[in-house]
Amino acid sequence: MTTTVRTDLGGTVGSAPTTAAGESLLGLVHISDLHVLDASSPARAEWVELEADDPAFAPLLHMHRPYDTLTAFALHAHVDTIRNNPVAPTSGRPYDLIISTGDNIDNAQRNELDAYLALICGGVARLDAAGSAQDPSATDLGDVWPYWSPDPEVNDRFRQRGYPAVEDFVARASAPISSAGLGMPWTAIPGNHDLMRQGTALPNAALDRLAVGASKSLRRPEPFPAGDPVSLYLERPEEFSVGPSYSISPDAGRRAIDRVEWLQAHIAAGAWGYTDDHLRRPHVDTIIDLDHVRLIMLDTNHPQGDFDGSIGVDQLAWLDERLTEVDREVGRVAILASHHGTDTLVNDLGHPADRRLAASINEVIHRHRSAIAWLVGHRHINRIESRRGAAGGYWEITTCSTIDFPSQVRAVELLRHRDGTLELACTMLDHADSPDGLASLHRDLTRRFAGNRRAEHLAGRDVDRDVRLVVPPR
Repeated sequence: MTTTVRTDLGGTVGSAPTTAAGESLLGLVHISDLHVLDASSPARAEWVELEADDPAFAPLLHMHRPYDTLTAFALHAHVDTIRNNPVAPTSGRPYDLIISTGDNIDNAQRNELDAYLALICGGVARLDAAGSAQDPSATDLGDVWPYWSPDPEVNDRFRQRGYPAVEDFVARASAPISSAGLGMPWTAIPGNHDLMRQGTALPNAALDRLAVGASKSLRRPEPFPAGDPVSLYLERPEEFSVGPSYSISPDAGRRAIDRVEWLQAHIAAGAWGYTDDHLRRPHVDTIIDLDHVRLIMLDTNHPQGDFDGSIGVDQLAWLDERLTEVDREVGRVAILASHHGTDTLVNDLGHPADRRLAASINEVIHRHRSAIAWLVGHRHINRIESRRGAAGGYWEITTCSTIDFPSQVRAVELLRHRDGTLELACTMLDHADSPDGLASLHRDLTRRFAGNRRAEHLAGRDVDRDVRLVVPPR
């Protein structure tokens, strides 16, 4: 694929770098929205997907995808590919860091957290597919199974759309995954799915009791309260998981985690940027100082829940101070990272007086010449926007998810040229799973589920993928 040179922030095509020449300052891999998930959890509400034609349920989509049971295999394939080829594609520099911008897990569960960390750091991950929506043997939902069934003997509504039959799928998708881990420095920040049920509702005791129990439902509860399902899920998410049920194996690891437990697990696993001191702070904001770059990581989860983000006034003051420190150091630059970006820092639920939205964080960033990029996720698309401002502006780099099509990650390299021009070289990376592997099946299913038009949207335009982003001298 042709690499596009973008000079939206200034400079000219004639002076823009068009070769790999230049001093390599940084090489990292940006991954996002992994959604390692427990598809058999009673705390899920797969039936919401069956209401996709009802606009009232649209904000809650997707609580189920046909490939839910395969997300751990997709991440494992990416981890193996990065480990086996640990150098940046433009400069050949060994990667300095792997960073995930959140939604590492899907339903704020401890067993999901353990599986994700085992895949990233090395270990054994296992999430059972028995009892999931892909296991029709668990219960009877009528003549036509409403979810994708890999069982060739089952009549399901996805078969006519070309979805494959897969022999022994449940056993294969339930098998333990032995991961060697990334084998290099890594870090992560939490997204809404890391700390909220289905990425939307704050955990509560009622849903926790269901989550660790021995029964699961794939059906809409009847009767189901009329009105606004989004508000209902925010207030009483347990009411979505109490339809006609069937027996499954209980798992105490399906309990919800909170911010402190998330931090404790990441500190223990060796995630860069975190120490025990963070356990006493109200946010997980942190910095990582590399030779030429300060990476500033921000927690953008809204304290009252819901999937979009906001930021605290205390965080803005902290950000301003950290960027001011970088401004004072000649030759150093700052790259921000958070789960939500400009288009999704729009959550004013409850209108708390100490929270702010996108305009406020951009006001702070635009004061500082050192801020050259902001890595974000959440939207499950590849999109790169230039954000011009008084100090020169920055590049907002949104990277697609590994759960949905195109299930890729992004190499981001920082180069400095002789005239002081900086360049962010961005390259999309596929995993190298074998054609008959479950990660390859996952990728095939993501394309089918998206459809051609949606798949093109998620993959992004040419200017959102393999690009070289110019930052003029400042």
